[in-house]
Amino acid sequence: MRRWRSWFALGIGLAALGAAIVGARPARLRSARVTCLSGSNPPCASIALTYGPGARPQCVVIDVSGAHGATGSATVGSDQEFIEVPLAGKAGGPYRVAATAVYRVGGVPVMRHEVSGRS
Repeated sequence: MRRWRSWFALGIGLAALGAAIVGARPARLRSARVTCLSGSNPPCASIALTYGPGARPQCVVIDVSGAHGATGSATVGSDQEFIEVPLAGKAGGPYRVAATAVYRVGGVPVMRHEVSGRS
């Protein structure tokens, strides 16, 4: 009976270790896309962020540029999934969205250029 308890405890410990490793792994930023453009002055691009499983980044820097010269940038915390980015210049799509995520791995900040695409 003691042998089964020790194997059971070892199994629980390994499962907890595996869960901790998966939770500590940085979450990949899967997409950053323009969902709509407001008609306000200045125009604002609404950006939707989606993350993969794992630990979210400390912050995300979003850069937006439009086909007609409109540009904008915003830095947000990892808890935000929807962002309003004010645009300077003449608005008009398609828009290019680039995102850079800053993770803290082992106490050291690590920057990763995560997403670059058109919306």
